[in-house]
Amino acid sequence: MNKAEELFMHSCDKQQKLKNKLANCEWRFKQSGTNTWRPASVPGCNFSDLLEAGVINDPFYADEETRLQWIEHQDWEYETSFEMTERELLALDWELFCEGLDTYCDVRVNDKHIASVDNMFLSHCLRIKEYLRAGINTLHFYFYSPIRLNQHLPAKNGLVYPAENDKSDNKLSVYVRKAPYHFGWDWGPRFVTSGIWRPVHLLPVFGAKIVDAYATQSHKQSHVQLTFSLTVECAISTYLTVVAKCNNVDIAPSIKHLSVQAGDTNTVELSFVIEKPNLWWPVGQGLPFLYEFSLSLLDDNQRFCSIDKKIGLRTIELVQEKDEFGQSFYFKVNGRAIFMKGANYIPSDSFLQKVRKEKYDTIFADVLAANMNMLRVWGGGIYEDDYFYELADKHGILVWQDFMFACTLYPADKAFLNNVKDEVICNIKRLRSHPCIALWCGNNEIAMGIECWGWQENFGYSDTQYAKLKQDYEVLFHQLLPSLVNELHPEIDYIASSPISFWERPEEDLVGDNHYWGVWHGELPFSEFKTRVPRFMSEYGFQAFPLLSSIKHFCPESDYFLDSPTMLNHQKHPRGNNIIKKHIEAEFNAPKDFESFLFLSQLLQAQALGTAFLAHRKAQPFCMGTLYWQLNDCWPVTSWSSIDYYGKYKAAHYEAKALFRDRLIAADVDGDTVTIYALNDAPEAYLFNIVIKLMSLSGEEYMHANYTCIAPGNSSSSVVSLMLEEVLEGVNMAEVFLLMLWQNADGEKENSIYYFTENKELPLKKPNILVDVSILDGQISISLTADTLVRYVYLSFPICDKNFSENFFDLVPNVAKSVSIKDDVLAQQGLELVKESLEITSLYDTYN
Repeated sequence: MNKAEELFMHSCDKQQKLKNKLANCEWRFKQSGTNTWRPASVPGCNFSDLLEAGVINDPFYADEETRLQWIEHQDWEYETSFEMTERELLALDWELFCEGLDTYCDVRVNDKHIASVDNMFLSHCLRIKEYLRAGINTLHFYFYSPIRLNQHLPAKNGLVYPAENDKSDNKLSVYVRKAPYHFGWDWGPRFVTSGIWRPVHLLPVFGAKIVDAYATQSHKQSHVQLTFSLTVECAISTYLTVVAKCNNVDIAPSIKHLSVQAGDTNTVELSFVIEKPNLWWPVGQGLPFLYEFSLSLLDDNQRFCSIDKKIGLRTIELVQEKDEFGQSFYFKVNGRAIFMKGANYIPSDSFLQKVRKEKYDTIFADVLAANMNMLRVWGGGIYEDDYFYELADKHGILVWQDFMFACTLYPADKAFLNNVKDEVICNIKRLRSHPCIALWCGNNEIAMGIECWGWQENFGYSDTQYAKLKQDYEVLFHQLLPSLVNELHPEIDYIASSPISFWERPEEDLVGDNHYWGVWHGELPFSEFKTRVPRFMSEYGFQAFPLLSSIKHFCPESDYFLDSPTMLNHQKHPRGNNIIKKHIEAEFNAPKDFESFLFLSQLLQAQALGTAFLAHRKAQPFCMGTLYWQLNDCWPVTSWSSIDYYGKYKAAHYEAKALFRDRLIAADVDGDTVTIYALNDAPEAYLFNIVIKLMSLSGEEYMHANYTCIAPGNSSSSVVSLMLEEVLEGVNMAEVFLLMLWQNADGEKENSIYYFTENKELPLKKPNILVDVSILDGQISISLTADTLVRYVYLSFPICDKNFSENFFDLVPNVAKSVSIKDDVLAQQGLELVKESLEITSLYDTYN
């Protein structure tokens, strides 16, 4: 290092994170081949920039999607300029760090080509000092259309891959390492984006930096040995001091000294022995404690580099062992078997730059509100943002992480495998220190597709072609991916494909995880969820429409009917509307209008999922997990989500909140017996009192019984059995319901209701509902009392889009029910206006 370089280095404040030279740059973009440059946003994409420029209409509105498919066939250019001073050019080097480029892109600095990239899921760190100059510099990204670039490949290969969710005639998505859902799905639009989808940084290179820091754990009876393995890149020859320090627990620092040479990459290990460790637990099992470490490189007390790592000390394993039922499939954390409750997560927007920290905060608030402890990051989306996993760590939410392959076969030529290898290495290294990571899964449903979806016949593959396709599958998912997981993250288990067992084969319910779609795709009744209970249910679901308050955002009023162009474009399942209609006719009275139909669809979805939730939980320890499809949407659509695109909870999300509680009482009727179950997912046993009442819809009490019961920790148990005939005592079962009131030793009170008949058979009456409202610090509390049973009460305010603490609930006759909602703007309207604007809907109102 010469004197000028040294002067530059030591004049910079290396104690602070250096400012990104591109942080305040103005970006512009254009369609290649045209001369019109327009302002652009980075991170962003071409669709969003075209919308902002007024070139296209809102892609989500009405059926605009059908008019925007031209965009995927064009190339797009992005560029910016920035100034460099002579002094700044004295830095050892300058590093252009691109966190995510979508997808085929040439990168140029001052008209000099510096890189070509072809994987959306990779980050790229490029050294560019030799291309820089004093004064104004230009940075240019040329994005090639993934459609035009690959359109020749099916003909070249002599076959079309079975990518049935790729909504085009020329199925090219398998060749592109890009989010599969961008090419269309049965819940998502086709928007094949291009652009700079994650941030771009330009920073000077100093003497040394940490390029990777990975913590391994060895758990002993009374302590944990924690070892950081740091990969250090050196731009100069010097003596380094490497320091690892815990900032929130009193632990002695770990320090090492080493001599490094310019151009070398060094590996340094620093270890701690942590006595009586605070373990990281999933939510509901204990605290998700995180040790906060800083890892630093110093030279003469000048800090070259410092990074922070939050480490959760825990062990986790997927237990797949032969047992008396078949073969188990459950997760054990810190030696404790835990029942998993949660959902499948897809990207929260078609245009990924819109999913910012505030959105992720909301997502995890929603997950916690529904009493979940696991999310499955599904393989047709993306490897999520770092902040997603940081929130999962913080809140104790386990993450089942798919690699990004779903529902089709893939190539396995050398170039494709090398590209995938780089992608997998990049993302395992990025995510492996997060305690939330519970499982790596190779793909979504491809093994099931090979066995059960008739691909050879449907796509006309010869025996030789299909054998080659299956061999490529073996190379990718049984050789490449597991070898990389074993090398880079060996303490976490890997499975090649989910599901392991197939719903088309009932005998396989005794083994592995299952995606049970008999109730939806097979159009079977909800009762099938009670009989088709697997060892672990990792996918299942039922569709529901958004309510009218959400549909208004994307649908013109003239299209407020099921078969309108807008509604059909926002329903991607070809049989979806008819399946929903069929089940509504079986379960409910005919809805009086379009809005009522939407409402009933949500009640239907909640009933379907609620049936499954209880069936899975009651079957513990045979069944040890229930992850429904799906938590969220990427655009406004009729789908299996429990939260619509605009963040409104569907009835199903409130159902999950109620039935995923750690402690729950539930009833079921099997033949001539009424059984009361105590479901306890907390680690401790608890003693509780239960009052069981048989009540008429108008509030008369026919039966009253008291029991004292105990529920063991992490278990499902039958605590009361009653003869159905004795419970009903000759009354009409359509005119009564079973009310279970229970209180535990801590004084917590809950109730559960069981109905003996279908909803359409309940002789509901028009209710008189008394409403009391109070407001305190923006919190609006609402108390409701009715003179008769009110089924599925839904509360809303026209000027408020927030979610209530509870909704779609039942009002027991003459028993007050209190719910709340937090909204400062609404609260400022005053008590009387708030009370007047409250809207109350129930099942009765959908057909009267």
